Amino acid sequence: MTTRSLKVLDLYSGLGGLSLGFELTGAFRTIGGIDHYEPAVRTFYANHDLDLKLLSAPLDMTELTATSVLDDMGSSPDLIVGGPPCQGFSHAGKRLQDLQEDERNQQVFHYFRFIREIRPKAFLMENVSGILKTGQSRKHELIDTLVREYDALGYKVSWRVLNTANFRVPQVRKRFIMVGIRDSKSPFVFPLPPCSEEPGLFGEPFQTVLDALSDMPSPRGKDWVPYDRPAQTPLQSFFRIGSKGLWNHLDTVHSPEMIERLKVQKVGTRLYPNWNHSWYRLDPARPSPAVKENHRAPFVHFREPRATSPRECARLQTIPDRYKLVGTKTAQLIMVGNAVPAIFAAHLATAISVQAFGLAPPTPWSATSNPLSSFLNHEATAVNS
Repeated sequence: MTTRSLKVLDLYSGLGGLSLGFELTGAFRTIGGIDHYEPAVRTFYANHDLDLKLLSAPLDMTELTATSVLDDMGSSPDLIVGGPPCQGFSHAGKRLQDLQEDERNQQVFHYFRFIREIRPKAFLMENVSGILKTGQSRKHELIDTLVREYDALGYKVSWRVLNTANFRVPQVRKRFIMVGIRDSKSPFVFPLPPCSEEPGLFGEPFQTVLDALSDMPSPRGKDWVPYDRPAQTPLQSFFRIGSKGLWNHLDTVHSPEMIERLKVQKVGTRLYPNWNHSWYRLDPARPSPAVKENHRAPFVHFREPRATSPRECARLQTIPDRYKLVGTKTAQLIMVGNAVPAIFAAHLATAISVQAFGLAPPTPWSATSNPLSSFLNHEATAVNS
């Protein structure tokens, strides 16, 4: 059992899915989040009881100093997490300085700058899997550069591409994860995945769309609707902790012609074949494809002829129902599409707590410890929202 809460700073926080996952272990508390997108900043601070003057407004990381951030928080984080945007890479034979000068890479190196100046015990960086090769003259060019620079700061660094569906998330979402631990004799060892498509004797099956969404009523055009039936699965009971209903369960108004098209669309198919997973009809028996920020092309509900709501997408990202999204429906869908699934992050947080800090979390998420199993009777714990 931990004797103290480890402090987390969430850079490029978005709505806060990554740091929320760390909080789910009971070992970490978030002391600040930074983002440039106003609805995301408002959402983050609406769900955290933090009285910060500087960080509670939209901020450009390129213009921030580590000193100003630390002064606003009043303490230094034990851990920094974040998913800096990384949209392009420069070409052959580039040094660190050359890579930094490519404007598309700036945020990755500002993340590095904060690690260098604050020197937390550990850090976690999340990104798309394309960071390994997109726009580079050779595979891993940027990552190899970053590993060398972090090593020079005294961090043992490990990285891996993981599929969130393997970590009790009802969504197939492949993400690059880099973890560094300062002054460590051993590199970070990534947690074993508890779930697989073909589970063995001791493995778990994937969480599915049905596991996540089957208890939800139809959207009613209101920002909050009460539950109208009991939770049907342990995952749904988890979502309901701290809430009596659903925030952000907003409907989409379709034309009669579109409704007729959606009525005959088969599960697991795309309404527009050339649009990848846009207007994809969810298969209730499988995890969903990756939730994306494209608000003009959402998923189609597995049972009803309509687009999925922001709250349904949030559940696929394992964001609990009590976590209210602030902003327009479009902003909500953008934030959710960019989020890190909270339960996925909780598995990483458990391993980091043990390996970097020598602390066993009160609520561990791992291949051998499944907090969802406490809800096997499907009874949700509901308190005032």
